[in-house]
Amino acid sequence: MKCSQKSSRRRWSRKIFSRYLGSETRKLRSRKKSSKTQRVKTPECGTPNCEKMKPKKFKLSAQHLSVTPMFSEDRAKLLRFFDDVQSFLQHPDQSDFHGVVVLNCENVERVDPSGCAFLFSYIEMFQELYPRVSFKLKYPKKIKTHYGVETIQPNYVLNHLGLYKQLGSTKAPTYHKLPPPKLKIWETESFANSDSSLVGQILENVCHKVPNISPNQVSKIYKVLIEAVNNCPEHAYDETFMKVKGLRYKKTRCLFAIIEGRLVVVVADLGVGIRYTLEHGKANQSWKLFKRFQQLVKGKTDFSSRDSECLQGMINIKNVRERHSRHKEFDNRGYGGVDLQKGIQGLEGKLLVMSGKGSLMLDASNPDAMDVTPKDFDVGLNGTLISMSIPLTV
Repeated sequence: MKCSQKSSRRRWSRKIFSRYLGSETRKLRSRKKSSKTQRVKTPECGTPNCEKMKPKKFKLSAQHLSVTPMFSEDRAKLLRFFDDVQSFLQHPDQSDFHGVVVLNCENVERVDPSGCAFLFSYIEMFQELYPRVSFKLKYPKKIKTHYGVETIQPNYVLNHLGLYKQLGSTKAPTYHKLPPPKLKIWETESFANSDSSLVGQILENVCHKVPNISPNQVSKIYKVLIEAVNNCPEHAYDETFMKVKGLRYKKTRCLFAIIEGRLVVVVADLGVGIRYTLEHGKANQSWKLFKRFQQLVKGKTDFSSRDSECLQGMINIKNVRERHSRHKEFDNRGYGGVDLQKGIQGLEGKLLVMSGKGSLMLDASNPDAMDVTPKDFDVGLNGTLISMSIPLTV
């Protein structure tokens, strides 16, 4: 009986002390501990006065990770997703933000090279511009497989290309450790300047994984690829524009994939776009003549009002710069978009160019009657994407 009374008195005394010292006081576990022990918060930043910031979450509702014309609705969702993250980080109220930004991609059921290229580019840009922010990815859910149909989990692609390594995670997602054999020929790399040797090495590595591919075709692919790779860094990040806008990110991403017997190469940047390049770059005089021809001769009085018309100008303007002597031996090197058009025609492939709200698809599967399809969207693409799809021959 006496023991129970002593215990009740101790509980009563601790209760009184806790009320007296306030809610921030650590409750006493025994009479030997000081009655003035205070609860001190130790947030991640290491200072008692700095509160731990809650993670900022952004959810991607698109099912297809793509910026191609065939998935226009998901394309708009993906681009708005990137814009939302960028607007949050650029807002003056977030200048001291040093917490976690979570990119929720649970709804993604399919990825393509164009979407992967821009996802990698944006994350790399965010990491470079905001080093105090930690970026986490809530990866796509495991989708159900169907009997008789090869199902490539979206996270297989992201994991194989090293997205989680780029995010600082050394551990692969639990159920996406091993990719199917076809994903071994997906590769991606970014570079600040035109790097022909790097791109050539990646192309060689990819083509070596395809049995009996024609060396002659590899040489042709390399020529048209170098034109795209060299033009992107040269025109994408105009010094004057970058200085006025306060922009610092200057990288271009190249992604290779082989899908259903076709080599897909994507060259993407987050730069000024085709319209700005035509109006302020070396081709501005040629662009003015091209516009005047379309307006006066073709009767298109409002020509150049749409971004897709700027893309038409980009692939048709010739003699933008004089060929250097080391390029005279090549049939398709030195004239920018004209060379891309000529090169893809020789390979009987497809060329997709996107910039701003415009899109232009060239289908050269029939070189004698190449189909050109321009299209404009409601949501614009920051930068430029050049995608080539080339049938591989043996």
